[in-house]
Parts: sequence; C-alpha cells; structure tokens
Amino acid sequence: MAQNIYFFGQNGLPDPNVWEVALSELKGDYTIEVEEREDAAPIYGEVLISGEELVQFELYTSLQTAKGFDGESGQSIFEQEIELAKTTRSAGNPEINTELSKTTELLVLAVAETDRPDEQVARELEPFIDWLHATSKGLRYVDGVGFFDATTRV
Repeated sequence: MAQNIYFFGQNGLPDPNVWEVALSELKGDYTIEVEEREDAAPIYGEVLISGEELVQFELYTSLQTAKGFDGESGQSIFEQEIELAKTTRSAGNPEINTELSKTTELLVLAVAETDRPDEQVARELEPFIDWLHATSKGLRYVDGVGFFDATTRV
C-alpha cells in the first residue's frame, strides 16, 4: 500500500503534538514522533501503531519560506503542491480547485512499506484519516485514487 495521501486543510490542522492522545483515545496504540526543528521548515515525523511505522508525515503551512524542490522556482513546497493539485490531480475540476484555493495547511502522509496486508494497513490508517476530517475541514487526495471529502469521493 505504499502511497502518498495529501490532506489539504482549510481551518488549521491540529498540532502533531496532540495527535497521540487524541488517536489513542479513538482506537489503537498510536505513537507520534515529531522531529524537533527551530527553523520555519515543515514539521516532520512518524505515526506508529503498536510500535510499527504506519506513515511518515510532513506538515506545511502557507507561511513557510522553504524553497521549492529544485531550489530555483521561488515557490515554497506548499505552493508547488497546491499548484500541482489544481493543474494535474484535479483535472481542472472547478469545484475541487475552489476548495484547494482555501488551503492553509498541507499534510503529506507517506504510507510505510510493510509486510502487513494492504487491507490491514488501511484499517489501521482509517481512524487517523477519519479524525483528520473530523477535526479540520479540507480535502484528501490519495495517489492513484482521487479526491475525497469527509465522507465521499469528490
């Protein structure tokens, strides 16, 4: 199930430092490891369940000044990902692009390679994804699948 999941948040995603308590109350033995940083770079970390890595994450905001992937574009990674989502992933869908324009934070989840069956990984990830939708308005994009709101494919 190695894939990326993008959550385009519109009203502020919860701080990763509170995820562990909230998720553990919902279901499972979640652990959140956040890389401590002093600069304006994205927040990096991992979500583990029962001690096994579930996803690596990067949390970007519109205020961050990190240069783009090539270091020459002048756009932040946040800006580049929003542009890519609007031009390529949404296939020009005006409703999706309107929602993407409201994005204030971008959470990128890289699902970990694992020996567990894809169905098990999906079940372990589901409470986290549901919680993100319950705590923050936004759209989710799953590589190769498409855009979703809290309940349906868009």
